[in-house]
Amino acid sequence: MRICKGLRLAVVVGLLATGAACGGGSGGSGGGGKVELTLLSHYSDGPSKTGLDKMIAEWNKDNPNIQVKAEVVKFDDLLTTMTVRQTGGRGADIVSAYGLWGGQLQKANVVAKVPDDIASKIKAEYSPAALGAVTTGDTLLGYPTELNTYVLFYNKKILAAAGITKPPSTWAELEDAAKKTVKRDSKGNIQVEGLSLIQDGDNKSVHPFLSLLDSAGGKFLAPDGTPQFDNEQGKAALKLESDLATAKATNPSISPTKQFRSGGVAMAIQAGWWIGSLREQMKDKYSDVGVAAIPGPAAGDKGSLAYGFFMGVNQRSKHADEAWKFLTWLNEHKTGDGVTEVGKWLADQGLIPPRTADQATYKKSLSDPNLIPIYDATTYAMAEPNQPGAYEAKTALHNAIMTVLADGKSPDDALAQAAKAVKPQ
Repeated sequence: MRICKGLRLAVVVGLLATGAACGGGSGGSGGGGKVELTLLSHYSDGPSKTGLDKMIAEWNKDNPNIQVKAEVVKFDDLLTTMTVRQTGGRGADIVSAYGLWGGQLQKANVVAKVPDDIASKIKAEYSPAALGAVTTGDTLLGYPTELNTYVLFYNKKILAAAGITKPPSTWAELEDAAKKTVKRDSKGNIQVEGLSLIQDGDNKSVHPFLSLLDSAGGKFLAPDGTPQFDNEQGKAALKLESDLATAKATNPSISPTKQFRSGGVAMAIQAGWWIGSLREQMKDKYSDVGVAAIPGPAAGDKGSLAYGFFMGVNQRSKHADEAWKFLTWLNEHKTGDGVTEVGKWLADQGLIPPRTADQATYKKSLSDPNLIPIYDATTYAMAEPNQPGAYEAKTALHNAIMTVLADGKSPDDALAQAAKAVKPQ
């Protein structure tokens, strides 16, 4: 799932602050002991919606006394919708949420503790990257669903034309390739960008930076929310980006999601979901696309960021037992091919199934070699922190990075300023 536009944080945080004191559970029961559960998600169209609807219909057919009703909103409205409904006592029984919001939702008593027996199974059966993306402190928030990792996308033809026969395996090679592949017109305007660092949506520059930070062995936040990026590793990663901006091999005004497909970007640090979009957009020219691990400072170093979504139960649901029963079935029942139906649903969309066994099964039969580095990254990627205050910390880091890329500010000064703006909660 592509993470899109920024949210109105002031409104959302205010709602979260009041949510814990208001309202009651949701999910009314009808006559004869029949229970209706509501499931709120962002799966509003396409295969994501039809696939989930199909599974819900299958459950409803076999479980007449526990019926599930899907409610959908656009991703940009999901967090606000959850918190507004919670405040008014109309929260959905089951919520599908972005892992980054986990700490806020937990603090506001929106998500319930996962029962111990279910939590033990999840921890034993899901990949470390998937678990890390939906765990706050020591608390698992629910069943991991969508999982994405970051990798290096590159245009094979553009690199070959610059005399580069294989993707970069160190920062020095990455910088060299970016400088060799950039092309400008007679007025100095970039026609082909060497390496794209800026991304669309609320992640903007942060996820590529955190992937580079991970490749250097650095961290974003400590478990208590204190900043960890204002150190040697963080300064080195941002200096690399600064050097590329100074050399005009990268430009934050160029959108890779729009210009990579037309040959306007040689390389981009991007999430694995992009594979599906590029296949559809580039058609026959998709064969020009290569994918590799994001390199680190030395040969053998590599890094990535993993972010995920989860499905959990509302702390105020009047039918928590039934909700967990449905979620357990949804995430554990298998297809005739031996993989879970949720795993197939995600893999069919080009997403990584979060369950380790599903990943292993699909990895053996991947028809697109570009998916292999994306799957491999689940074994080493930094999980996006999601404790309370993580979203605000991410915004502070984005603002600092942009002063470097767009305004030429010192990387050391920018990181120091961002670290001061981080307020652990």
